[in-house]
Amino acid sequence: MNLNKCILILFTCVFISCYVPQQKPDDFEVFWQDTLEELNASPIASEAVRDTIVNDKKWTLHKINSFQGIYFYAWVSEPQTDKTYPIKIKFSRLGPGNTNPNVVPHIWFLKESQTINMVVDIRGQGISTEQIEFKGYLTKGLKDKNNYIYRGAFMDAVRSVDFISQHPKSDGNIIVEGENQGGALSIVTTALNPKVTMTTIGFPLLTDMYSYDKEVWPMKIFIHEAKLNEIDLDELHHTLSYFDMLNFADKIETPLFLRTQEADTITPKETSIKFFNAIKSTQKEMYIEDCNGHGCSSNSEKANQLERAFIEANLRS
Repeated sequence: MNLNKCILILFTCVFISCYVPQQKPDDFEVFWQDTLEELNASPIASEAVRDTIVNDKKWTLHKINSFQGIYFYAWVSEPQTDKTYPIKIKFSRLGPGNTNPNVVPHIWFLKESQTINMVVDIRGQGISTEQIEFKGYLTKGLKDKNNYIYRGAFMDAVRSVDFISQHPKSDGNIIVEGENQGGALSIVTTALNPKVTMTTIGFPLLTDMYSYDKEVWPMKIFIHEAKLNEIDLDELHHTLSYFDMLNFADKIETPLFLRTQEADTITPKETSIKFFNAIKSTQKEMYIEDCNGHGCSSNSEKANQLERAFIEANLRS
């Protein structure tokens, strides 16, 4: 290997290791305001696809129009009384999910009593794959922030709140929840939709992405895709910065509960702590489970108890 080539490799390694992108783009607020305006230019329209009765609740599968002509599906369960109830919306983790509309996801959640519950399949996941397939999800449209998959997916989450907020049995409480990708969707929805009154999340994905290990999923996938499409490091981080949870943190002022785990290579606890410290809400609580592995805090009974108590304490009367 000649001297010039060695110098080039060394320079590249130093550049990558020392490179620090601008954390929040100057036009971040404008970008998302314009996106919301484009979403809201299309009135909410929905279709009830099927109904069923489970125990004392009515379950309905809705098809809901969303951003740029894409629709998504959501299950809603509601008590069969004339009373009003809090609304809880669950966003799923990243994954293809269940694509069979005859199989209901998160049954335990939809069965919860004394609440109206909504399970959302954002575009390209679960049964919302009729227009967009899940394959290659994380990097779809990565070359341009305007076309990146999560721009529309975030709007699906925002629209789900607008849709369910019109429910005649709502008591005004709208709680969004989710883990991994579901945590990110909950954060964005809270930041961009003032109808959300509370947020409970776990180890949110897409948080402080610059600090992610470059050799580990998901950053490894982002970098691989960037190389294939001749996107340089600066362009990649600039695009991702529009979708980084840290940049939504200063817009969150409602009660928020966050759980994470001591050791996690996918969503390191340090990223959750950084996000938690950045949010404006004074009604916030974080629990770190002493376990090792992505999402292991999901099984924490202590976290479950704390979350239930947090919800109860922060419901609006």
